[in-house]
Amino acid sequence: MESNPLPASEPMFTINLETGAATPLTEVTLQSVGLRERQDLQRWVTEHPEIVGSELLLVTTEFDQWELRGQRVADRLDVLFLDSTGALLVAELKRDQAGDTTDLQALKYAAYCDQLTLDDLAAAYAKEHATDTDAALAALLDHAPAIEDGEFAPIRIRLVAGSFGPSVTTLVLWLRDRGIDIGCTEVTAHRHDEHTGVLTARQLLPLPEAEDYLVRRRRKEKEEETRRSDRRKLSSVAILTRAGILSEGDSLPLRVEEFTADDRPSVEAAIEADPSLAMATWTGLGGNRSLRWAADGGLYAPTRIVVLLRERVGLPPKPVAGPGFWTIPSTGRSMYEESKAHEASIGEDAS
Repeated sequence: MESNPLPASEPMFTINLETGAATPLTEVTLQSVGLRERQDLQRWVTEHPEIVGSELLLVTTEFDQWELRGQRVADRLDVLFLDSTGALLVAELKRDQAGDTTDLQALKYAAYCDQLTLDDLAAAYAKEHATDTDAALAALLDHAPAIEDGEFAPIRIRLVAGSFGPSVTTLVLWLRDRGIDIGCTEVTAHRHDEHTGVLTARQLLPLPEAEDYLVRRRRKEKEEETRRSDRRKLSSVAILTRAGILSEGDSLPLRVEEFTADDRPSVEAAIEADPSLAMATWTGLGGNRSLRWAADGGLYAPTRIVVLLRERVGLPPKPVAGPGFWTIPSTGRSMYEESKAHEASIGEDAS
């Protein structure tokens, strides 16, 4: 297990760039200078997600729409992010020292979030960002294409506080050693003058050097399992792009039969009036620019075109898995089916 750090306060100085003189800054607690947990710390974290981690998209704050076994639960998580690999990240915030139950709170919220669907996530994003569910779904899929099949990577947890005692860091280290992605970020403030201060955020856990060691160890122990996990996280578009199964300009007709029986008549009538609605070509650009829609010449992800088509023909918003709607003529399979067939062939070759 990683050692249990109890870091001392780090001195901070301002430097006069003309004379080179260093002047120490006085460390203060957020509480002592009137800064608040929700209005201030939470705002910093949502406006600057890099405080918590890289490549994070804000999904929602103050989320309390939990329903467990048919009953509402009156718990409220602080901040929920989505990272670019398709993992939800729960951020639990404490203005000053993290209490002994902070980690347990975060674990509880992570367990709750593990039950969220892509539809739930889009609804939460839409409410937080004051947009519609179509735009919310598109934003989520653009940021993390791997979730287009409705599956998320394992949940991550980050505790953000002014300081951490050994009761918290000990449990965090124990959980990390058992494969749970949980960490601590220390946020401190120093007074600069009467009206301004300096905010710093540093990653206490995982320690960069310890994290590198654990990654190498686990990779060596579970190399094949890791490869399978990585393939599962890849979107259909990413798999097809890497495999080179399609060439730039290849046509992919729409599979109208993928629409429900209730929706199909509206789609068929629209396509009869404008056949370009049912045609797209492969661009080779990947991600949210993988297909060029003949209807408007725009570049989109497969899911986004289906969402736009539903909107154009007057169908209500609905989460869809776009790769299942586009046919690869050379094989007769959908993009989704072709990507799964490719994964299966790789698995057979590896065995």
